[in-house]
Amino acid sequence: MTKKLLYIVLLTAMISISISSSQSYGETNKSFTKIDSNDINNNPITKNILKNIEIARKEYATMIQKEKEKDEHQKFIDSQRKAAQASLEEELSRMNTTYEEFTPRNAFAKYVSGVNSTYQGIYWDQFEYLNSKVTLANEAKNTVLDNGGTYFEAMKEYTTYATMPKIEMLNVIKDLNIKHSFTDKNTQSYFDANGKLPRFEDDLNSPCYGCEASISKIKASNKQIIPISIEKTKPITQSEQITSLKNKLSALQKDFVNSKDIIKQKITAYEMNSVVKQIQEFKDS
Repeated sequence: MTKKLLYIVLLTAMISISISSSQSYGETNKSFTKIDSNDINNNPITKNILKNIEIARKEYATMIQKEKEKDEHQKFIDSQRKAAQASLEEELSRMNTTYEEFTPRNAFAKYVSGVNSTYQGIYWDQFEYLNSKVTLANEAKNTVLDNGGTYFEAMKEYTTYATMPKIEMLNVIKDLNIKHSFTDKNTQSYFDANGKLPRFEDDLNSPCYGCEASISKIKASNKQIIPISIEKTKPITQSEQITSLKNKLSALQKDFVNSKDIIKQKITAYEMNSVVKQIQEFKDS
């Protein structure tokens, strides 16, 4: 804008000089005769040009003044922002120091310290898995907001990554129990797709899970004792598709919690959600 106006002023001045020169001087015998200044002032064309030059000069001066005031105001705003940011960072630092023991990780560490050391490992693995999901969900939410998305859109994205369906949760718990030697794959095979053992109306007919030695049951009353034959417990048969999908889900969950790359975690999360959906569809069919 400044360059454009300056160009107009200079162009107007050049035109003025050119016209004024042609009006002010007359050529006679290769010599110039100067015309009286009153004639210039009385010339309507020259007067109009001079008037326009004066208007342009004033407009230019006004514009320069406004830009100067704008720059000074912007500098003031920037200085206020820097001061506010510094104050915020100082306050956040103070709060982080004051409430450091109440951060999720520190608060959980305090809780786990009261648990038998035998089980602390599985507690921490559960925390790391859930914390990875929440961290990724927050990252996704903030990305939407930073790109101008609405709060509703941001929370929808957050839910996509933070949600943990029952199938996913059961699979995590199963794998962690096996990892920390609290169970084995054979024992886990007795549970159905919902993580439950078969139900028996009569407890006398229920099997003894995990029993290695041969046992016997009896039904006793005041009059007689009747031996009861025990049916051999068999693992619950699941389709090869569900077994394959659960194994795939276990591998994806392991990759998810071990990865520190946000992009890879997002891709893995989408794949996990897809596998969980497929397992659910097989269960419902």
